[in-house]
Amino acid sequence: MLKFLGTLARVAFGFALASIAAGFVTVLFVNTPTDVLTQPVSRLPRTADETFELAMLTATHAAIFGIVFTLIVATIGEIFSIRSIAFYLLGGILIALLGFVAQYASEVSGEPTIFNNYALKAFLTTGFFGGFVYWLAAGQFAGRAPPPAAEPFETPTETTTPSAKRNEETSVVIRKSIPVAEPKPTHRTLLNRLSFRSRPKTLTLESENNNSASSLDNALSADRESDPKG
Repeated sequence: MLKFLGTLARVAFGFALASIAAGFVTVLFVNTPTDVLTQPVSRLPRTADETFELAMLTATHAAIFGIVFTLIVATIGEIFSIRSIAFYLLGGILIALLGFVAQYASEVSGEPTIFNNYALKAFLTTGFFGGFVYWLAAGQFAGRAPPPAAEPFETPTETTTPSAKRNEETSVVIRKSIPVAEPKPTHRTLLNRLSFRSRPKTLTLESENNNSASSLDNALSADRESDPKG
C-alpha cells in the first residue's frame, strides 16, 4: 500500500512539473526572450510578473487537457517498468500533437488559425520539454528496479611464480623413481667356480710348491752324496 501511494505521489509530482514546464515553454513562444529584453528596464519586473501568471494559466490548461493521456502513458510505464527517456519524449510529443489537433478542430471559421509552422513548432517543443521534465522527475524511476547484472563467472587460474616453478620442478625430480642397483651375490656361483679366470693363481702357487719341493730334494740328495757314511 505504501509503495502504491509512493508511486502515485511520484507520478503526480512529475505531472505537475511537466505541466509547469509546458506552460513556460508555450509562453516563451508568445513573449519571446528577444521581446522581453528589448523592453525598458523599468518594465522588466512587470513583464516578468505577467509572464509568470500567463505561464501558470497555460500550465493549468495543459494539465486539464493532458491529465488523461498523461495517466495512460504513466500507467504503461509503471506496469512495464519503462525507464527509457525516448518513451516519455515520444509520449509528450504525441500529447502535444493531440492538443494541436483539438485546438485546430475547435476554431471558428473566419478567425485566425493556428495551422501554421510556428504554432506547430511551439506545440512540438512544448511536448518535448514536458516529456523530458516528467522523465526527469518520475519516469526514470518507473516500475521495479532492474535486477543487478550477474557478474561473469571466472574460472580460477593458477598463476605460478618462478619460485613456484622451481619448487614444482624439484618436486618432480624428487618424485622420480631412482633405479636401485641389485646387490651382487657374495657367494661364488657354480660358473664362477668352474671359470678359468681364477686358475692362474692356483697354478702359480702349485708351480712354486713344486719348485720348492724339487729344490729341497736336490739339496737332500747333495747332502747324501757328500756324506760318505750314508
